[in-house]
Amino acid sequence: MKVNFSIFNFPTVRVTITNETDDDNIYYNKFMNFWEEQYNKKNHFHFLFNLQTLSRPNLGLIIDFIKRQKKLKLEEEQYLDYSIILVDNIFIKTILDKIWRICPPLNTVYLVTQLYIANQLLEHLNNDFLCNEYILSYIMSNNITKIEPF
Repeated sequence: MKVNFSIFNFPTVRVTITNETDDDNIYYNKFMNFWEEQYNKKNHFHFLFNLQTLSRPNLGLIIDFIKRQKKLKLEEEQYLDYSIILVDNIFIKTILDKIWRICPPLNTVYLVTQLYIANQLLEHLNNDFLCNEYILSYIMSNNITKIEPF
């Protein structure tokens, strides 16, 4: 499982997770260190995850991810504002659901199945001129699953 991320449009962080091999989990650790560094710097940010090509998650990394999330959850302020996750694989969705049962998300998560919808949602969420009702309508009309931290 390989994690690539781009901060070209920060505070949007685009993350792609694939089945590619990541010897010694170098890419995963770079990504997690970046994430934790944003909390240390007190930088607000959001993620757009693309999991469309992931079919074989690394269970060892999932356990590490849960541990790190639990640590971040203890922070007084959450700097991750929201995440959009592009996923259309039911197996991966099931794994995400199990992760969130063990460790709820740090902030709101939106599950989408098409890249176009994910990009549009990202634009809407980052547009200060759009009201919450409009965004909620977009979410409902595009069958986007919204998961709140609990």
